[in-house]
Amino acid sequence: MKEKRFSRPWLDDVPLKRKFLLIYLLCVLLPIMSINLFFYYRTSADIQIREQENLRRSVERANGELMGMIDESVALSRSIAADDSLYEAIDRTYESPADYYVVYDEFLRDKLTRYMSANILDVRVYTENESIQNGSNYRVLQSGGKEPSWVHALEKSDSSIALAAYVDGEYKQGRRISIVGKMNVYPSYSTYAKYSRVDLDLGRVSSILNREKGSVKFRLVDERNRVVADGIGGRDGEGSFYGNPALTSEQKKSGFALERSLGAQNYVKGWKLVGIADTRYIDGLMGESLRSILALGIVSTILPSLLIFFIFRSYHARIAKLSRHMERVRSERFELIDIPEGKDEIGGLIRTFNLMTGRIRSLINDVYKLEIRQKNLELDRVRTELAMLQSQVNPHFLFNTLNAVLVVCTKNGYREITEIVKNLSLLMRQLLSRPDDMVPLEEELQFIRMYLEIEKFRFGDRFDYAFDIGPRATEFRIPRMSLQPLVENACKHGLQGRKEGRKIVISAHVGGEGLQLLVRDNGVGMNEIRLREANERMRLDHPPDGRSVGLRNVHRRLELFYRGDVRLLIRSREGEGTEAGFLIPAVWLTQGEHIPYPWEKEA
Repeated sequence: MKEKRFSRPWLDDVPLKRKFLLIYLLCVLLPIMSINLFFYYRTSADIQIREQENLRRSVERANGELMGMIDESVALSRSIAADDSLYEAIDRTYESPADYYVVYDEFLRDKLTRYMSANILDVRVYTENESIQNGSNYRVLQSGGKEPSWVHALEKSDSSIALAAYVDGEYKQGRRISIVGKMNVYPSYSTYAKYSRVDLDLGRVSSILNREKGSVKFRLVDERNRVVADGIGGRDGEGSFYGNPALTSEQKKSGFALERSLGAQNYVKGWKLVGIADTRYIDGLMGESLRSILALGIVSTILPSLLIFFIFRSYHARIAKLSRHMERVRSERFELIDIPEGKDEIGGLIRTFNLMTGRIRSLINDVYKLEIRQKNLELDRVRTELAMLQSQVNPHFLFNTLNAVLVVCTKNGYREITEIVKNLSLLMRQLLSRPDDMVPLEEELQFIRMYLEIEKFRFGDRFDYAFDIGPRATEFRIPRMSLQPLVENACKHGLQGRKEGRKIVISAHVGGEGLQLLVRDNGVGMNEIRLREANERMRLDHPPDGRSVGLRNVHRRLELFYRGDVRLLIRSREGEGTEAGFLIPAVWLTQGEHIPYPWEKEA
């Protein structure tokens, strides 16, 4: 049910090339383009928001610095207006210029210069007292004459202090921005009208307005909506006032132009600071962002495209070759795919295909070989039956001879010889009477026990043996004569060089891995060189010196019966003894039933 639910027959009919193309277009190219466009618009919006915030901060910072200059000048103007000694000296009527210059030298000369600072260009006091001489920081306003424009700005103000922008015609000094104030604090000194004028340093104003030149343009606008400073004029403020600096609706909507009131005080009422961001700088940032995103988009498109091309090439070339060889299988041409397979799923398919075709070819060859082998087996069976019939005569004569020796020994009371002859007779009968090559382990152990009794008669009290048999171990079957050669080898080579305390232990235990069989002796053992030579001779088909024949036979029989899953292992240490044995895996263990011969399994 699940296969029907999730199956897509129409998708299965699409060729592999088109599937990879769809994957590339829908899963790689389209997402990369969408992400790059998203990042571009997002970055553009962030740049605009950032520049608008920078513009706001720049306007506020410039506004704060200008107000600092103005407030400093206002404080100076109020300090001058509160100086009663200055009032008394200015309001006095002098009889002659000499009288004025005496007071000037003694008191008025340095009276105003102490108020000077880096933000102030000049400080002056104006009066209608004509007995004062024009010069330095003191000026006379001619009664009945034309009043200066800054006096008009002061008269229009609701306060005694005003910020005025004007063109100073006196000595043709050009534009001025000044703090002007009425000196009317002390009514007792009101004989003549008196005014203070503090001129701001236009060079300082220009430096404030030019501080962010290249990113923001500033304009200082007075109450008459005139641009009185924009950073273009020099220290002396050359040039004239100009223009209507009002912002257009497009500039206001763009967010890159900002207009702020200079302050809430009466003396700056109507004054504004206009800041216009330089769109060339913003356009440069936008262009740089666009170029970066385009470069990133190109790189992120080319690299995945090349990677997908090579991956697709790896898949498609092997799949195409696999498809061609499968077409040949239909024509009964079982050819192997001779290309680098790889370790992915396609490589697994190729390996499986090669394994399948190899087995098919092997099975085809085995059918013919099996027919020939079956014929050879029939011939061997007939020959074996003839040989058995012929060999039955000699064992019958041997058993009769042994029985005669046994009767004589029994009559004469030779008990030890009687047991030895009896065991020898049983050994010969067992060897010659059972054609089956798989015997129960218990029967193999009985055979070994009889053999060891003969060896014990040979060595006397200097020889002993023991069995360490685990539960259920005797229930399983093993190849016949697979343990006896190991025991014989231990007696012949291991114990011969030991004078006393000779002992052999035969152990059999069943564990999770299978049945483990070991023969241990406490003989002379072998060094590493002899042990390595014994292992090498054991695996040779025809040892050159005829040695290790018993071990080679056991090793070969284990390989034949268990198809190489069981190996004869030998461990030895010089002076401590030798251990030889093998482990039969659990999958090969049988209880009582017949284990087929290797050639029977192949058939």
